[in-house]
Amino acid sequence: DEPEDVELRSFSIQRYERAILPMIRRAQAKASGPLLLMASPWSPPAWMKDTGSKLDGGKLLPQHRSVWADHYVRFAKEFKAVGVPLWAFTVQNEPQAKTPWENCLYTHEEERDFVRDFLGPRLEASGEDIKLFIWDHNRDDMFARASVVLSDPEAARFVWGVAYHWYGDPRHEIWPAR
Repeated sequence: DEPEDVELRSFSIQRYERAILPMIRRAQAKASGPLLLMASPWSPPAWMKDTGSKLDGGKLLPQHRSVWADHYVRFAKEFKAVGVPLWAFTVQNEPQAKTPWENCLYTHEEERDFVRDFLGPRLEASGEDIKLFIWDHNRDDMFARASVVLSDPEAARFVWGVAYHWYGDPRHEIWPAR
């Protein structure tokens, strides 16, 4: 990722050819039908974030929302071109998790606005039939996120579902002794 590459001239999926794409191709070969693949970004390029880093939190800069939405479309088209079509995207993996690894923080309203004004329209205009999931985080705040995004009809029309992680509740984290 070249800094300020708003035309995505340096965009490449080459790094996925080392492990991810070969693994998916092996799974496709063994599957009895098509695989439904969902991609979930962990962070935009550092130059698109207010911290200048992919790590330790930070938010997508408003002036880069458009190019970040274009990035999703480009990613989907490039994967499809190498025989790995995507079924869906989530907007962001764990949008409330500030971690020492890649992440990007979104409030409920920021995710809604990004879906409504940028990502949803770009995916729709791409002609690719790719579903879009919001949230993609622990289930404890899922209803609040869904309420904000789905109560806006312009955002809701682009949302196919709500992705969530089941862990995080000790009532459901009980495992038998070995």
